[in-house]
This record gives sequence, structure tokens and C-alpha cells, in this order.
Amino acid sequence: MNNPALFKILYQDETLFYLGDIKTGTQETAARIEKASEPAPVQTNVAAAMPVSNPKPAIQATPVIPVATPPTPPVAPEFPSLRHKILILIDEPKQEEILASEAAFLNNILKAVGHSTDHSDILNFSFLPGTDATKVFKDKKTNYFITFGVPLIKLHLDLLLPPYTPKNIEGVWFLLTDPLVVIEADRNLKKKLWQALQKMFEVS
Repeated sequence: MNNPALFKILYQDETLFYLGDIKTGTQETAARIEKASEPAPVQTNVAAAMPVSNPKPAIQATPVIPVATPPTPPVAPEFPSLRHKILILIDEPKQEEILASEAAFLNNILKAVGHSTDHSDILNFSFLPGTDATKVFKDKKTNYFITFGVPLIKLHLDLLLPPYTPKNIEGVWFLLTDPLVVIEADRNLKKKLWQALQKMFEVS
């Protein structure tokens, strides 16, 4: 019942608002509440719903293990180069040059068979950078190989020769004798050396 006069008596100076039919409003409110209570549609992520395939593991490269390079063996010093066809080996540990007295004695003997120390390679074994004379023999870098107190084995030459007996081996003449200082002091050894040099250089 909507009687304005009754409302005016009940509420006098208060401001009243007309809300329409209470029943209808209640239904509309319930409808709104029911509509609001409906669950919102759930959006499905298609991409997320798709099964994810497991990625293939990356192929790891086989580690390269560096190969250790064997150390290069040190190069042995070479035998000195020769300039003449006569090679004379002495052994003076105390000094590199031949003693003056021995040099004069040797030069006189060589001159007797037509040669001299000026045209000979005189090497001191104790001061050689390299003592392997194998290539000198094999390559025939000398024609006459005379040693005074230096065994051939020290020169890496495996040759068994008796002293004061010259011998031609593969085109190279070899002669082994005592040290010059020993020969110079012994007349018999001087004679043996002289005879050996005569035979080696074919002096009549």
C-alpha cells in the first residue's frame, strides 16, 4: 500500500525515495547476486595446455687431450771442418795450441816426407767441440789420419791398428803413435815414426 499521507505522518520532514515494488526489487537483486555468483568463464591457454616435448640434450664435444711432444734430444756438436788432406790429432789438456817445441819437431818430420804443418789440420782432442770423427772417415774428408797419443776409439772409430803401422782403410791412411813429447825424447821412437811416415807417404 502506497499512501502518501500515511508516509508524511510517519516520516514527517524526512526525505523519502521511492524504490518501486519491493518484491520486484528483491527479485532483481537476487537475480543480480545469482548472476554475479556465476563463475566467470575460464580462459584456457591452448599453448599452455599442449604437451611440452622434452628438448634433446645437446651433444657434448669430446674434449681434445693434447698429446705431449717428446723433448727433442740435444744435437751433439760436430767434428770441426777440415781444410787440408792431412789430419793430425794431439792431446794437450793444459793448452789448446800445440807446444812450440813439439810444433817444430812435427814440422821437421813432415818436411822430410814432403809435407809441413802449414798444410795440415792440427787439432787438440781436449778442446774439440765434437769428438765423433765417423763422418770424416766415411765421407773421406781427409786422406791421412795421424794421431799422437789419441786412441781411435775416443774418436768413435772402431778400428784396431797396431801403433807405428800405417794402414789404408777404404782410401784413408791411418797411423797411430805415442804423444809427441814421448817420441821427441826417444831416439828409437823417432826412427819408428820416420819409417811409418815414409811408408804412408810412399817416400823412398
